[in-house]
Amino acid sequence: MIKTVFITGADKGLGFSLVQQFLRAGMRVFAGQYQTDSDLSELAKSFPQTLTPIPLDVTQLASVIWAAETVAKLVPALDVLINNAGVMLEKRTPLLELDLSQLPLFETLDVNTFGPLRMVQQFLPLLEKGEHKLILNISSEAGSLADCWRESEFAYSMSKAALNMQSKILQNHLKPRGFKILAVHPGWMRTDMGGSEADINPDEAAEGIFKLAVKNWNLDDGIYMDYKAQPINW
Repeated sequence: MIKTVFITGADKGLGFSLVQQFLRAGMRVFAGQYQTDSDLSELAKSFPQTLTPIPLDVTQLASVIWAAETVAKLVPALDVLINNAGVMLEKRTPLLELDLSQLPLFETLDVNTFGPLRMVQQFLPLLEKGEHKLILNISSEAGSLADCWRESEFAYSMSKAALNMQSKILQNHLKPRGFKILAVHPGWMRTDMGGSEADINPDEAAEGIFKLAVKNWNLDDGIYMDYKAQPINW
């Protein structure tokens, strides 16, 4: 039974929808908040006992440490960590026009790949005390090597492929301690990142991801899948 969950990037889009899903299930939700003026603050007023926004910048180790220490003061354990915070800062720029000195290219990796690793490192002691021991990384089909069709979007695609490798390494490392790791493609969503022409809304993706999060997984089950639990080729 899941009692507590931490969701990064909870200000809007998929993260905000996930927060609402877990709240409706009666769970204690800690929500990583990057933008202080988001709807998350208003939502917290309606769920004062079960929703706690936590100021968080996953690119800053000090911020992640502070978040972990704050949660540890409020609950004895954490059951689920959902690494949802992500960015796509580039356009579909051809290789010869790509400015590899641009900071946004490196920021993408810092948020999408190293952000989740910082979170796992600092929250691991709390997760070890939890009953569910699930780490769910929001990945993308863009991280698939076997099925790659892109000719650009280097930083975003590379960041998600690296997140997939991170997920596999974490599963190898933490499986003996009872952990399950997932890398989940949430679908092409109508968000700031996905655009208005996308296939689904974030609530639909959040409903599927919620089901994955509460499932009792066999530790040898697959890692890389979409929000409907359909496997994706590495």
